[in-house]
Amino acid sequence: MAAFAFSAQAAEVSLKVDGLVCEKGCVAKVKTSLGDVKGVNLKGTKFATGKKLGAVKVSFCDKTTTKNKIMAAIKKAGYKVAEAPKKSKAKSKKKA
Repeated sequence: MAAFAFSAQAAEVSLKVDGLVCEKGCVAKVKTSLGDVKGVNLKGTKFATGKKLGAVKVSFCDKTTTKNKIMAAIKKAGYKVAEAPKKSKAKSKKKA
């Protein structure tokens, strides 16, 4: 029966979080809130500095949950959240 766990698709999402400034309070709140969402694993956090937003990277089972549920859980913890823009891995090079 353990083989069924491997059939689920793993997905990852990077989110920008407004107000994520400390580990003890902020990250603990986000971890607790994400703990209520089945199939989610917090991969990393980055604290806000100056005018920049904090960041959260989450992996999740896309058969169990969605990005919207993850974002809703972070909002429930009291933070504004948005999906981080995806960085292009390679710039297109054109030869003349």
